[in-house]
Amino acid sequence: MEAKTNNATDRYRRPAWMRVLDILLRTGHVGFAGILLGGFIFEVPNDLHLWHYLTIFTGLGLLLLELRHSLGWPHQVRGLVGIVHIGLPGLVHLFPAMVIPFTWMTLATGGIVSHMPRKLRYWSILNGRVVD
Repeated sequence: MEAKTNNATDRYRRPAWMRVLDILLRTGHVGFAGILLGGFIFEVPNDLHLWHYLTIFTGLGLLLLELRHSLGWPHQVRGLVGIVHIGLPGLVHLFPAMVIPFTWMTLATGGIVSHMPRKLRYWSILNGRVVD
């Protein structure tokens, strides 16, 4: 006897290993970025390199998981905000005095897009509708 499946929800489901890896990477990413922001706020001298690289590494891992899950990611709201999220820390190299505001904005964009309703996150600017 075959198990019943709901095709509408099955097509959105990631494999279990991807979900676990996503949760681990996302948790690490937020934690490392928080340590980095705290270091900037409290002016920790030059000891932040490890946290900086761990933030980048976990962020790249999250980006690769998103692209593996859906190549439509870059033209959806979640991808567009993600691109802004990636670009904000790069602005620190142009405006070093703005490291704390840019890091705060980076954390805010990540948190906001992660908690948007699905219909908004998956809305595509190319298709003018929700696409997965």
